[in-house]
Amino acid sequence: MSSRAPELSPSAPHPPDPGSSTSLRALAAPMAVIPARGDRSIGDSRGPLASFANEVESLRRRRLAATAAFLAGNYGLVTTWIFLSNNSGTLTVDGGRFSIRMMLCALRCVIAAVVAVGMVRWIPETRRATRAVEYALFLGITLSYMASEYFVGLDLLRRGPSSIPIFLAFDKNIVIELLVLMIIYGTLIPNRASIAARMLVLMFVGPVAVRYLLLHHSDLGQVHEELMRAEDLLVNPMFQAIGMAMAIHGSFLTNGLRTELHRARKLGQYRLIRKLGEGGMGEVYLAEHQLLKRPCALKRIKSDAGSDPIVLARFEREVQSAARLAHPNIVEIYDYGRADDGTFYYVMEYLRGLSLLELVRKAGPLPPGRAIYLFRQVCSGLAEAHALGLVHRDMKPANVLVAVRGGESDVAKILDFGIVKLMQDPEAASLTIDESVRGTPMYMAPEQATGDRSLDARADIYALGAMMYFTLTGRPPFEGGGPIAVMMAHLRQSVIPPSQLRHDLPDDLEQIILRCLAKDPANRFPTVNALGEALAACHSASEWGPNRAGAWWAVELQATPIDPLPSVPVTRPVRPASGDDPARTVGTYQPASSRRRMRLAWARR
Repeated sequence: MSSRAPELSPSAPHPPDPGSSTSLRALAAPMAVIPARGDRSIGDSRGPLASFANEVESLRRRRLAATAAFLAGNYGLVTTWIFLSNNSGTLTVDGGRFSIRMMLCALRCVIAAVVAVGMVRWIPETRRATRAVEYALFLGITLSYMASEYFVGLDLLRRGPSSIPIFLAFDKNIVIELLVLMIIYGTLIPNRASIAARMLVLMFVGPVAVRYLLLHHSDLGQVHEELMRAEDLLVNPMFQAIGMAMAIHGSFLTNGLRTELHRARKLGQYRLIRKLGEGGMGEVYLAEHQLLKRPCALKRIKSDAGSDPIVLARFEREVQSAARLAHPNIVEIYDYGRADDGTFYYVMEYLRGLSLLELVRKAGPLPPGRAIYLFRQVCSGLAEAHALGLVHRDMKPANVLVAVRGGESDVAKILDFGIVKLMQDPEAASLTIDESVRGTPMYMAPEQATGDRSLDARADIYALGAMMYFTLTGRPPFEGGGPIAVMMAHLRQSVIPPSQLRHDLPDDLEQIILRCLAKDPANRFPTVNALGEALAACHSASEWGPNRAGAWWAVELQATPIDPLPSVPVTRPVRPASGDDPARTVGTYQPASSRRRMRLAWARR
């Protein structure tokens, strides 16, 4: 999801951005023409309820196509069976090589097949066209049943009283098939119960009227009197009426559940689209503002944690900490609120791109120039947080998003201030006293691993050094043996120089990484600004810039296009098992993997 909010100064208000929901590929597309009233396309949206109506229309098209394909296959098999039966020499309802019954069944197969193919190929995606196809499919099939019952039934009854049992059995078969058709329509095709009732009443009244005309045909004579005494003559319409009522009730229930689900997926002015991930405290959803139609990432606190005042305080602190930051390299907070049911949530920008973790896994260790280009942006974003007394404490490749934003490529965005430490807040310690060691072991500073509450911004500098080590070599400084072993390695073991893993690594860049990874905070860079200046002074700093970044992303998007609503690196719960993976986060979140489709596409390359 692209976030195309304009770049603003920290003091400027953030105006609404109606264009932020534009996808990368849609930027160059012409403006859509709004259809005439009453013939809106499924993609048209007007007002807060339009999105739900569009969902229903899209679902109706898919269900109609699937139902038509199923019916076409079913009627094709039945047509084949009738053809073989009529040529087997056995007693059939209406013998003959090409009987009326077989031809009408073949007609049903053709109607369903045309609808199935048309919904995919050439039928317009408008509500009027979809509704017309719906009526054509079900009423067309119902009319064929009516014709089959009239012509075949009349032929049977003209043979005399001995054919009455065959007629009743034939009539019961038609009732059963109509019952199945009614249930399919009422439960599978999304409609309001009132609209479904109109179709179902027609599907009930039509065959009953044909049966009435058939019984009062002038040619029947004595057959009519004997037929009127048959019990099945009344039982069949009764079952047909029961099927109609069940189908209407099924439509009422499914439509009600669909509406309730849609309402449950709303928080304030935001509609939840799908879950992106979750952590111990909150869940992250892809959402959309109902009026602005702006896609965003919405994080809400879990219901089971919403009653804990400490959890609520942490959640509120996370929102306030991130909202204080207005740097272009830090994820932007749009909104914060409480829903009618008491659920706390906040809304942030939703970005298209790859986390630094995914980028390295996909493209391999990055060129030194590109790593410098990205980490200078990260240092710039962290500088603002540190200036406000905020220490991130969970800097890791999964919490840096490399995005395409506002026409710029390789824009680094810092995510997840969930366990931020407020150096100037005396009440912050009371919110983390139960979990003083928090962070990701592979990128955790030694003083953070020991639970030192006096840690400062230099803990983030150590994490940046570990992240640069991973970005340039493809592996973290320490790994293996479980979280405790990794944390002890950060405390006691010397790091292997990255040049031993990558021989073309520039010496000046290696010295910066090793200084960041110093055990003693006093031996590291004093500030992230100093780290950023050192990176800018490297000989490789000029090897990568906006032009090379744009060219790389142009090739990447052409090879594996990012769809309108891709996944974003978010967080999900850590559930340690035997043989804990030290890459997992301790006491906080673990990065979620990218969309399966994108991953498979990259793997094929």
